[in-house]
Amino acid sequence: MASGNPFIGLTQSQLESLQTVYLGAVTALASAQSYAINGRQLSRADLPAVKETLGEIGAALDDVRGNTTDRTLLSFTGL
Repeated sequence: MASGNPFIGLTQSQLESLQTVYLGAVTALASAQSYAINGRQLSRADLPAVKETLGEIGAALDDVRGNTTDRTLLSFTGL
C-alpha cells in the first residue's frame, strides 16, 4: 500500500473517526468560509488538502479492511 500514507497503521476505528471529522470539514467548508479542525483553522483554500487527506484515510481504511487493489497505469505517449 502507499508507503507515504501517514494513516497506514491506524486501527479501523481510528480511521473511521478521522474520516467522519474530515467529512464534516468538507461539508462545513462547502457552505462557509472557514472551519476549525483539531485546533487548526481551515479556509476554503484548504479544501483540496482536506480532500486529499480524505483520500489517504480512505486508502488506509481499504488497507486495514483488506480491500486493496493493484493498479497499473499505461502511457501511450511517444508511440
